[in-house]
Amino acid sequence: MKIKSMDKKLIFNQEYKNIKEGFYTSSYFIKTKKIIEQFKKHNDTILQFSFFRDEPIVLCGVCEIIDILKKTLTPNELKQIEVYGYKDGDIIQPNTSVLFFKGPYQIFGKYENIFDGILSRRCSVATNCKEVLDLITTDQLIFMADRTENYNTQPYDGYAAYIAGVRHFVTDASVAFIKNKKEVTVSGTVPHALIQQFNGDIVAALKAYKALYKNSPLIALVDYHNDVIGEIKKLSKHFKKELYAIRIDTSHALVDRSLTKKKLHGVNPILVKLARKALNQCGMKNTKIIISSGLKTEDVKKYLKLNSPVDIYGIGSYLTRDSVHFTADLVYLDGKNEAKVGRKLSLPIKKLTKLTRYI
Repeated sequence: MKIKSMDKKLIFNQEYKNIKEGFYTSSYFIKTKKIIEQFKKHNDTILQFSFFRDEPIVLCGVCEIIDILKKTLTPNELKQIEVYGYKDGDIIQPNTSVLFFKGPYQIFGKYENIFDGILSRRCSVATNCKEVLDLITTDQLIFMADRTENYNTQPYDGYAAYIAGVRHFVTDASVAFIKNKKEVTVSGTVPHALIQQFNGDIVAALKAYKALYKNSPLIALVDYHNDVIGEIKKLSKHFKKELYAIRIDTSHALVDRSLTKKKLHGVNPILVKLARKALNQCGMKNTKIIISSGLKTEDVKKYLKLNSPVDIYGIGSYLTRDSVHFTADLVYLDGKNEAKVGRKLSLPIKKLTKLTRYI
């Protein structure tokens, strides 16, 4: 097994300094460390990281944790600890612990809540993405979570999505930690803002886009006027052969003009079917359909079940929701099991990969 360190170009040394000094550590862990150092030192403890979920997860965050250890512990401290566990990308079954620290608790105890948080977030994103990619192919999914998360989490969430198999993103930050940039794309459609700046004229907006970005795929956002079919007809008079795709992003609060009588809100299979029919009738059979606007796994399943002509799904907040929760527990002390009720050492750790050899 080969573990590659993440490319952390966007992370400043100050962040590692803050982690080392306990800036992000819960205060009671800092107090516990000081008490142990003065009153009760043990050199043989095991801290075990486990998750709560009834379904398997995609593990992610291990490389990041190894990086933090490398950057914040002294050579002497690293010699005193052993880290065992699985690697990023492994599928972990329920009731399986994923990471184990063996050695003096006072060395690694200050990272307990930080590593819980890293594993919870990274595994949530990776597992959510895998859930969707179990239904569709990599080329049918665009990771569009940039508007539903704090901007500085984009590199971490992008990495977790990549581990799960995502290859198409909309920000450069999302691919910052990915070593092989040739495997990924950063692109997108035009926003409503561009259409607004051309007084709502989608044709004028796309002509300007095409003039400046000649080599980029031409993708039209067609819900600005809440008239998807009308916009398709306009576009067909100017971009019949050049239009790579349309994107339908109709708000859940609105009913497209073509569906006024049916009163079907937002993006829906009927609207997609009508859009495909209009594209075909206008001589744009090769133009793809992208849909977005609050999509979830259940939505993807619905479209697939109906054999709906959706080519690409743009999904955002659903992919970064919290779906995996981790806890760290001390389960071993001086050669014997010692843990709070309900917790125990889950497996012989020496059967796992010794991760400290990659430090």
